[in-house]
Amino acid sequence: MISVLLPVYNGEKFVGESIKSVLNQTFKEFELLIGFNGTVDKSKKIAEDIHDSRIRIFDYGTDKGKPKTLNRLLNESKYDIIALQDDDDLWDCEKLELQLPLIEHHDVVGSQIMYIDEEGYHPTKFGRGPNLLTDSKSISDSMLNLQNNIANSSSLIKKQPLIDVQGWDESMPALEDIDLWIRMAKRGYKFINSEKILVLHRIHETSNFNAQKWDEKELL
Repeated sequence: MISVLLPVYNGEKFVGESIKSVLNQTFKEFELLIGFNGTVDKSKKIAEDIHDSRIRIFDYGTDKGKPKTLNRLLNESKYDIIALQDDDDLWDCEKLELQLPLIEHHDVVGSQIMYIDEEGYHPTKFGRGPNLLTDSKSISDSMLNLQNNIANSSSLIKKQPLIDVQGWDESMPALEDIDLWIRMAKRGYKFINSEKILVLHRIHETSNFNAQKWDEKELL
């Protein structure tokens, strides 16, 4: 069984598609925890109108912050494997099914991703997407050099290692994902990426990719 964590902040434009791409998985045994943090648009209503017994919705009011929301959802999760989804990305319908065999011998499993634009078209002005490393040592070494090779919404994570590193750092204004991977890499946890493209990563005006440029060395 898997607990899928989906934090939402004003995601009304794409969150419905994001949720449906999770619900349409060929692997069916999961719960989907959706957490709203500081949301003032219609995204909560969109989520509430999707009726599926696997969905659990949490409204954290005006208490903003993606890392804080992820930690709260982690505390609510029931199962020993955690998957992360963003409110604007799309999963391939076989994502979980294809990643599950890899989690047996690794602690974090990602996949290749493809960039799409607001309308779902590719390639974007940023190209088709990165060629992410696939073997554990290379991924860990890249993290320690501040190069992220695990896409957040592609990740499948064993829950206990997440707890061991105390989850996400709530003081981080951005880059909370690579900060987590670095702390896990320092503990010796094992990473791997599927060679298949299992996530469509949406790039748009308000996405984290486009909205703000951060200096990794300054933040981490």
